[in-house]
Parts: sequence; C-alpha cells; structure tokens
Amino acid sequence: MTYAEAVARLLALRGGEHAGMRPGLERIEALLAALGHPETQFTLVQVGGTNGKGSTAALLAAMLKAAGRRVGLYTSPHLVSFRERIRVDGEPITPDAVADGVDALSTLVARVDATMFEATTALALDHFAREAVDVAVLEVGLGGRLDATTVGVPAVTVLSRIDRDHEAYLGTTLAAIAAEKAAIIRGGLAVSAAQHAEVESVVLRHAAAAHVPLLLEGRDVHVSVRERSVRGQVITCAGPDWRLADARLGLLGSYQPSNALLAVTAARHLDVGDSAIRDGLARARWPGRFQVVPGRPTLVLDGAHNPSGAHALAASLRDVFGETPITLVLGVSADKDAAAILAALAPAATRIVLTRAAHPRAADPDTLPPVGEVTHSSAEALEVATRDARTPIVCVAGSLFLVGEVLARLGGGGDNPCPVEKQADSIEPLFS
Repeated sequence: MTYAEAVARLLALRGGEHAGMRPGLERIEALLAALGHPETQFTLVQVGGTNGKGSTAALLAAMLKAAGRRVGLYTSPHLVSFRERIRVDGEPITPDAVADGVDALSTLVARVDATMFEATTALALDHFAREAVDVAVLEVGLGGRLDATTVGVPAVTVLSRIDRDHEAYLGTTLAAIAAEKAAIIRGGLAVSAAQHAEVESVVLRHAAAAHVPLLLEGRDVHVSVRERSVRGQVITCAGPDWRLADARLGLLGSYQPSNALLAVTAARHLDVGDSAIRDGLARARWPGRFQVVPGRPTLVLDGAHNPSGAHALAASLRDVFGETPITLVLGVSADKDAAAILAALAPAATRIVLTRAAHPRAADPDTLPPVGEVTHSSAEALEVATRDARTPIVCVAGSLFLVGEVLARLGGGGDNPCPVEKQADSIEPLFS
C-alpha cells in the first residue's frame, strides 16, 4: 500500500473528512484493545474546548520537547498534508509509517466499522507507542464526551474557551455544549480558560463530580500582555504559587495569551521548568491561526470558522495593524453561521471578496450575504484581492479548508506539512 492509497482509504471511511459525528466510544476502545492498549504506554494530556485547542496543544508540546521529553502531538484537521495530524517531537509522521499503519489496521477497522477519525486516532496512538513517546498531547476532534480521543486516564485535561459550534451534534445551548466538552475531565488536573458564566458552572460541576482539582483562568491562574506586535507578544503568567514574567510568545493573535496560560499551567503540572516553558512559548507555531506571511501584500491566514473565532480575529487585526486597510477573503462551510461571521469581520475590512474552498462542505458564495465581490475559487479570490494596492493586507478567513488551500498554493502544491515550531536563529519556513 502506498501513502496516497492509505490516506485515500482513511478518507473513504464512514464519516469522511469532517462529514459528521458518529457518537460512541465502543469502536475506538475495540481498536485500542486489539492493538494492546497503546494509550497506556505514555502520559496522556487531552485538550478540548471550541476555539484555541490546537494552539494550546502545540504550545504544550513545544514546552515538553524543550524539557527533553519525547512528545506525541495529535491534532485535526490538517491544512495541507495528512501527516500534520500525527507528530513526534514536532516532526510529522512519515509517509511509510502512514502506509504501514493503515495496512496493519485495515482488518480491525473493517471489523468494528470504524469512522475515519476513529481509525486515525488509533493510528496515532499506535504510532506514539511504537515511537516510545513519554507524553501524548491529544486535541479533541468534536465535543469530548464521546470523542475518540477520550481514552485512558489523562494526567491533565485542558479546556480552552467554550462557545457555540457544531450545534447539530452537541446541543443548541451553551450549557449543553459545555456538558459535552467538559466531560473530558475525568482524572489528573483540569485547567480551564475563562468561560461564560453558564459554561463555568458546568465546568465546575463536572470537575467536582469527577473529584478532579480545577485551575480556572481569572480565578486561579492569570495572564497579562505587556507588548503586542507583528513580531510577537510579551506576556506574564501567574498561578497560586508561581509567576513567569515577561515571556516571549511567538504566536500572534489577541486570543493566544489565554491559550498560552493554559499550556504553561499544564506544563508546570507535568514538571516542566521555566526555561523550557519560555523556549516552547517562543518557538511554537500554529499554522492558519493569525499566521502572518510577509510580502506585498502581507497575507494573514486565520481559520475563524465560527462567530467567536471571527470576533477574536477582528480584535487581533485591530490590535496588530490598527487602521491599515485590509481586504478580507472569506469562504465558509455550509453548516456555519455565515451572517454572524461576516457581521464580526466586516467592520475590520475595507474590501470583502467572497469565495469558496474546493471542498464539498463549502458554501456557495452566491448564497452568502451580498457584501462584496463574488469569486468561485481561492485562486480567483486571491487574484482579485491582491489586484488593489490600496489594501496592503489581505486576510483569508472563514474556513480551515480555505486557509489550507492558500497554504498549499504558497508551498507550490504537494504533500508538504506545515511546521509547528520555529528553529533557533532561522528564517521561519512555511513548510518543512
């Protein structure tokens, strides 16, 4: 089996690429049992929430690596290459390891009728065991209570900001969505971002019921920002008996200091020292989330696929670029609240170009609110957006599928994984 055949086989499984959720843990548990329970061979950290899960996971993985731990990182979706989902010490899984792993799993996957995400999660955990990682950082795919990453007993569970998203699967109220996401709290230490009042009460209740100590942003742990620019941010994080002052955060975006605080708090619980924490904060990168690509024009790439993410992106654009004119290239998935996303982002833009990703879930731009010029591909949208020199910044947002397409174009096509860490004293690459 070739790498391309392996990826195609995974994507053809029930559920496909983010085509829906099939609740239940019995299939992932059956897969892991047949594999000899690889999830028991390393320390587990699970990161859930709505926005910020991936950034938090990447930051924590970078800190652990800086501390000399061998660390596995499992995230989703990928932007350019499937290999981005499964990394050890920042390096993506090799094509041969994907092909061999899928080949070995095929009979088991068919036997339990596993979904694409369940099979990929099993592949990741088995790979981490074979690579003898010390710690595996797992980003929740969707929800939490019945997500395939909810396996074993985590040493730390982390909840980023919880907001409305995937309401067809998780519930139509914040409390219902929070109940699904907070259910990952089941052992070790729990760390949570500051939450809406109704979400906070759910998180507190779940932690108490599970007898898990909880550190909550704004109550137990705090972060402040001393400096913010296109070069990065300088933050101070503090907890009940510790303080990390003037740490440089390489991730841009006004929402990243909160994610950094969660990662720092988790790292300290895992006995990572301050020097490694600072190194991880400075080096970690998370592509497609307020990612600035210098040039003429400057590109800003941010998935911002729900109203909460769109508001955070708009705030980041104002904080970093002030009143500089911005052209917004927006494409959303058909199941997203396009009107609310546009309402949040439109005030930050001088021009708007509507488009779509080449993905079956993408919304037809002709059906979006008529607020800008309509194009029907990312290539056409970028050509239109960069035509006017009066807007020196072009922001691509609304869908990680769209952002992934743009990154693939910038990388010249092919299977080139985006890096999640800046190397010391190097020019920052878009691709590894």
